Amino acid sequence: MENSLKKKTMIWLVAGAAILLVVIGALLYVKKKAEQKKEETAITAMYVPYGEGSHIFVSDQRGVFVVFNRNANFKVYDINGKKIAFDQLARGNMVKIYGDGIMAESYPGQYPGVTEIRVIKEGSPSDADIYQGIVDEIYTEPDPAEPPSLNVEYTTDTMSTAAMITRGGYTWSYTDADGKGRTTTADGSHVLQWGEDLNDLRLAEATDLTLNFSDMPEEVEVVRYDIALLGTQEPVQGERVEAARKDGRYVIEGAKGNYVYAVTGIWKNGRVEFGFMNSSL
Repeated sequence: MENSLKKKTMIWLVAGAAILLVVIGALLYVKKKAEQKKEETAITAMYVPYGEGSHIFVSDQRGVFVVFNRNANFKVYDINGKKIAFDQLARGNMVKIYGDGIMAESYPGQYPGVTEIRVIKEGSPSDADIYQGIVDEIYTEPDPAEPPSLNVEYTTDTMSTAAMITRGGYTWSYTDADGKGRTTTADGSHVLQWGEDLNDLRLAEATDLTLNFSDMPEEVEVVRYDIALLGTQEPVQGERVEAARKDGRYVIEGAKGNYVYAVTGIWKNGRVEFGFMNSSL
């Protein structure tokens, strides 16, 4: 009886160990496949800073692009695997960029799904000199008299898109080259009267819209109007929509179709109005 009990216990132990090995093997397999997929979507590129706080990455795989993360800050590691700040990357660094692999169709490209950047070769600043022509093409010294611009970023299925948004009326103050304060004003018509000048996003379902201003405003006001009112000349009461602050940017969450949106950015220098519409497909 005792031998029989020992035998059964041994069988259960062996069976349990076998099951454990199978589970461990399955977990290791899943981990290996995940790592393989991570490496397959990784982009090798050179880091090239320029201007004040601007940068590009240049890759044989994806060309010229900028990086960010729409949900949270990504992690950056130096060549020794130590976590560093993004601005500690140095001109000429070769890096591997990990993320969802979805690049926005713009120039330069925009990679909003980055999760991690690792330096794989330190290089030297002179290594980036060959890209100076690209930098010169992209970067122009900001004109202080020019009010900020706006594009809207959104993702549908497997594609991320950045769309330029029409600028309307504004009041903008600046200091000219002689150190004198100036103010420019452009009177604009109501957004419902912009007609064909309005960019139509044509989104089939409610979608989060990230507002990418060329200069981050202190406040953002958003009002939407039923698209059926487009062309209306009489004063119309719109509906206020919240622009939530997420990771340093403003987001219109779940923007619905068949509306015209008026977005007003508010800076110390003034106010600028932008507009777009979103007709359902």
